Amino acid sequence: MKVKFNIDENLPEEKAEFWLHRMTDKISQIANELTNKKEFIWCFRRGDAYPVKFSEIYLVQVENEKTYVYTEQDTYLYKGRLYQVQKVLPSDFVTVSRSALLNYHQLDHLQILSNGNIDAILNNELHVQISRRRIKELKERLGL
Repeated sequence: MKVKFNIDENLPEEKAEFWLHRMTDKISQIANELTNKKEFIWCFRRGDAYPVKFSEIYLVQVENEKTYVYTEQDTYLYKGRLYQVQKVLPSDFVTVSRSALLNYHQLDHLQILSNGNIDAILNNELHVQISRRRIKELKERLGL
């Protein structure tokens, strides 16, 4: 695919135009990111609501039917389902199992276990098991 950027500081409004053979999930995701001006989600901790920036999120995980958002030091409750938060998150987030999304920029390393499973170790030392079905997608995103 060819990509061309025209920079014009006097342009009244930025715009993007795509000429495609067909719509793919990746192009749809890019279009959503370009049109999404929101850079945070509202989460709760001890009854108070906090805006949590996408760049600060390490992991989003469902535990006991509740959606938790993990940052470097804090854990928040997101009042919605995993698929709902996934729709608003940028492409920096990869689905690693049916119950977890991780920010691959916060990935420290992958730990290959003796039973063949793979755990993602995040920069804040959280461990997340990667589903066998999702290993290929993660490796592609990381360029492995």
